[in-house]
Amino acid sequence: MIFRDAVVGGANKPQKIYEQAPAGVEAPPDYDGVYSGGYSTKSKQVVSAHTAKYVASFYRGANILSDDVAAMPLQQFRRDGKKIYQVEPDPVLRNIAWLIGKSPNRWMTPFVFKKTVILWMIYWGNGLIWSPPGSPRELFILPANVTTPLFDAESNLWYRVIFPNGRIKYIPADEVLHLMINSTNGIWGRSVLEYAAETIGRQLGAYSTQSMILGQGLNPAAYIQVAGSLDKAGRNKVRDAYSESISGVSNFGRLAVFDNKVLKFEPISMKLTDAQFLESIMATDRDIANFLGIPEYKLNNGKQSYESNTQHDLDYLKSTLDPTYLVQWEEAAYLKWQSEAEQRNSYFKFIRESVLRTDAKTRAELGEILLRTRQRTPNELREKDDYGAADDPLGDKYFISANYVVSEEVTHD
Repeated sequence: MIFRDAVVGGANKPQKIYEQAPAGVEAPPDYDGVYSGGYSTKSKQVVSAHTAKYVASFYRGANILSDDVAAMPLQQFRRDGKKIYQVEPDPVLRNIAWLIGKSPNRWMTPFVFKKTVILWMIYWGNGLIWSPPGSPRELFILPANVTTPLFDAESNLWYRVIFPNGRIKYIPADEVLHLMINSTNGIWGRSVLEYAAETIGRQLGAYSTQSMILGQGLNPAAYIQVAGSLDKAGRNKVRDAYSESISGVSNFGRLAVFDNKVLKFEPISMKLTDAQFLESIMATDRDIANFLGIPEYKLNNGKQSYESNTQHDLDYLKSTLDPTYLVQWEEAAYLKWQSEAEQRNSYFKFIRESVLRTDAKTRAELGEILLRTRQRTPNELREKDDYGAADDPLGDKYFISANYVVSEEVTHD
């Protein structure tokens, strides 16, 4: 939980507005409460934000998504006439460029901050970033599992939050940047787990079945018939004797010995052909990749050629990262983290090139094209590879191929 009770309120607003419920507060009509205990599935497995992490493909997929977004620099840009430049982070003023690029709050780096927000979105459907008024300016993450959206009598949106000390406070929506996925009302999102529960449940069930089989050392269950009748204690004694002799990996292949009271012993084993149901259940990695919207090769499935994976990455950026996470964060930041004056000429942008990293040869070829088409200067290209500016007056000049001329200057005979 990334906030403290001490930071509630601030110099610009009295703390009491957070401690009292606004008049006439009520939840949105189709808000069905905060998910907390997990989802029961037909496989008899409970799928929650905790148990889903035991499925390797889902755990890895969620981390791939959150890492990819976290690794992208989120920057503020300002337009001045025809010029566009990046807003410089200011540690003294703690402007928003400093918060998103250097230090969101007193505990977190920008990478950890962005990754945590995305993980809340995946596992809980909502990423809530609170920017309380006052100084010093900081960004905090409100845990979605203890936050509830509410409307007051004037249709203003508030967030009811249970803080670590148990106190309940109400935060106005204009202080909260709310990111969501799978929303049905535009007010509150829904977790990927809500829709992928059955798929993840099957995977958890498969893991459980495998563990039970391996725990028995691949030794069979059996049916034993004895002479006479046995009470419960007697039946347990015979059962324990059999289990002790052959159960477990170390007892694989051992022989069970019984006295003359045993009339019939019949093993009950699973045929190897029947065990293929485990393989079919384990093949749900493809479904998990689809739920998360990531290429299969990132989960070590599917094609592994460089060319096809590069195309998959481009599609992954266009069909998953952009529409689900990046664009809505850029739009929300434009409205929530800027004043009306700043909105006239400033905006936020994720640097997407960090996801589409190519090999050195391809980068060099692209740089050469950007240089001769007057889209980059030599120093701008050097900066992208962390080289210093060239000690040359031509480093900041734009170049263009001599083969290009202005169309109006072309004469026709």
